[in-house]
Amino acid sequence: MLFKKKGTSLLIILTVIMICFSASFVLAQPETITLNEVSDDTGSRERSPVTFEHESHMDSFECLDCHHDYDESGENILDEGDLEEGNPDILCSACHNDDTKVDRQTAFHRQCMGCHIDERDGGNKAAPDMCGQCHL
Repeated sequence: MLFKKKGTSLLIILTVIMICFSASFVLAQPETITLNEVSDDTGSRERSPVTFEHESHMDSFECLDCHHDYDESGENILDEGDLEEGNPDILCSACHNDDTKVDRQTAFHRQCMGCHIDERDGGNKAAPDMCGQCHL
């Protein structure tokens, strides 16, 4: 009887450890991301950087609502398994830069503002939709 209790306790502990370990990969992104930072010596931006609360968005949206890789038909074919912290291919700047059709600023504004306006139209009055609400 004592062996069964110890075995069950050990199984529960190992299960909890495995869940915590696997959850760390799912939540591998930083909690806060700064957008619109000046990363080179070209000077300053027209507006201040934006603090993007990644974790709070993860509670309300699916990862592929924002992260994308569209094929020719417009389908998002991004593998959600690629969304790991430190993977340079998932950064906005990997696809949205000065050499692409949709630069970073345009991508941020389309994605962020479009979603915020949809949220406000849906009744979420907390979603910012004016420049100064994000660019503090």
